[in-house]
Amino acid sequence: MASHLFAAVDVGSFELELGIYEISNKNKIRQVDHVRHVIALGRETYNTGMISYEMVGEICDVLNGFMRIMKGYKVNAYRAYATSAMREARNSQIVIDQIRVRTGIEVSIISNSELRFLSYKAIAARDDEFDKNIQKATAIVDVGFGSMQMSLFDEGLLVSTTNVPLGVLKILNTLDMVSTTIDRTADVTEELVSNELKQYEKIFLENRQIRHLIAIGDNILYLFRYENKGKLLTHVTKAQFDFVYDRLSRMNVSQMEEEYGLSAEAARMLLPTAIIYKKVMEMTGAEEIWIPGIRLCDGIAAEYAADSKLIKLKHNFDADI
Repeated sequence: MASHLFAAVDVGSFELELGIYEISNKNKIRQVDHVRHVIALGRETYNTGMISYEMVGEICDVLNGFMRIMKGYKVNAYRAYATSAMREARNSQIVIDQIRVRTGIEVSIISNSELRFLSYKAIAARDDEFDKNIQKATAIVDVGFGSMQMSLFDEGLLVSTTNVPLGVLKILNTLDMVSTTIDRTADVTEELVSNELKQYEKIFLENRQIRHLIAIGDNILYLFRYENKGKLLTHVTKAQFDFVYDRLSRMNVSQMEEEYGLSAEAARMLLPTAIIYKKVMEMTGAEEIWIPGIRLCDGIAAEYAADSKLIKLKHNFDADI
């Protein structure tokens, strides 16, 4: 069987992303191109509950560019998914219709459960380390823009999966409504995160020792892709994490922009992200984080490849369901 070209489109809360993937008969998925466009879709939805006409125009302009790239690669198929920002907008169906009419791209709005399921498939498709880790108590932590997901695995199977309202954009919106100095921002954020995690810990972690954390989602990539000479640091010990957190907590946003090479909007997300993972590590007692470096587009590609029988995933996701 010849290689198969597939395009994945993520209409996310903070970025629009396009991934072009080559799927081969060697059970491999290889990314050959990746395009990102930062967009304030989540901030607009979470603040107003609506997506403006101007935002629809920006989305369509970017997606038209994605469509030209897809045609240039002559992809065999594509899938386009939208997540929480689109899902929570009151006019989401109108926006989806406008995207279809103005770009030709059919976008499907996926639920939180579907989003997390795609992420797990991406991890399983990329590395055998996934099945190795989940034989012992492991938590997959996905800190997103609208919420975070905690999924516990043990003896190779999913034990529980829970959504916690700790999205980075939502934390920033809360902070915007509270008058704080730079020095107090970390304290206030830690208090917010601790309060949300208390109930989770009481219900799901009683008498359970977590040995591994697997961190997925865009936010963790911002933190650690610059810590290893430009390459993503995939295994982070607690000592390494504490060092990064201590340094980050003493920076203002301008310093984060310069240090991490991010826009001001992206730089603002670093500290809330770090605080969430810090509190999760303290809560679970985990000593290391594995960062496989997957994004939603990787999950979309893995799902398509498995559905089309182009690859076979080793992990039994039917048993998890």
